[in-house]
Amino acid sequence: MAELASTSEIPKHPTKDEICQSLLAHDASTFFEGKPAVDIPRAAVLIPLFFKNEELHVLLTVRSQHLNTHGGEVAFPGGKEDETDVDIVETALREAEEEIGLPQDQVEVISKVVPSIAKYGIVVTPIVGFISEDFVPQPNPDEVECAFSVPLADFLSDENHTLQRGTWQDRPWIMHFFHHPHTTNAGKKIVTWGLTAHMAMVVASMIYKRPPNFETDKGFNWENPTKPAEETYFRFLSRNGYLEPQEGSKL
Repeated sequence: MAELASTSEIPKHPTKDEICQSLLAHDASTFFEGKPAVDIPRAAVLIPLFFKNEELHVLLTVRSQHLNTHGGEVAFPGGKEDETDVDIVETALREAEEEIGLPQDQVEVISKVVPSIAKYGIVVTPIVGFISEDFVPQPNPDEVECAFSVPLADFLSDENHTLQRGTWQDRPWIMHFFHHPHTTNAGKKIVTWGLTAHMAMVVASMIYKRPPNFETDKGFNWENPTKPAEETYFRFLSRNGYLEPQEGSKL
């Protein structure tokens, strides 16, 4: 079980410079260097940060109900890489503009976060950037039902948090659920869970330099997020035939 922070501990509000330093200390721009070149579907999401009343907030969306995958779920703006994208950063920025009307030149990109493997075998790279607190999302109804924001520190708090134990890739795993004081356009309560919750927890831990106030599994390492990300990535490659497992390997 991972270390728990004191439930009475209230994270101080870091400055923008401190936030950038913390994110760059864990920048994952070189994550794929030296790793096998394999043809895996890739995607990117934008994690938009901004200050509201001097407190750091993060912008999220609720996907449209009619979408074939993850309909009605909370997500960061983003999507699959397009062959015309210059790089994975452009993927995140292009998708954010398409989904919520965020102009690409109004995002101050800070860093890449370690990639994660989505449910359908897509490698997702989070891109963290600052946006203006005055930005008003204009959701594209074909993709997004609504957008909302919460303090980033909420993803470290045990308040309004629940968890569910299960397995993934034959290993114990803890699924986290964050219950927000927001509702969708249809009046449904908004809950962030799954991969989106995990990414938010990773970024929050990087910035506030501490673990969450609740239990996490061995796949969450707030001090060195690259290590579990690499283990998950190589295990995924091996299990899906991209790599030949070595003798005695536990992948």
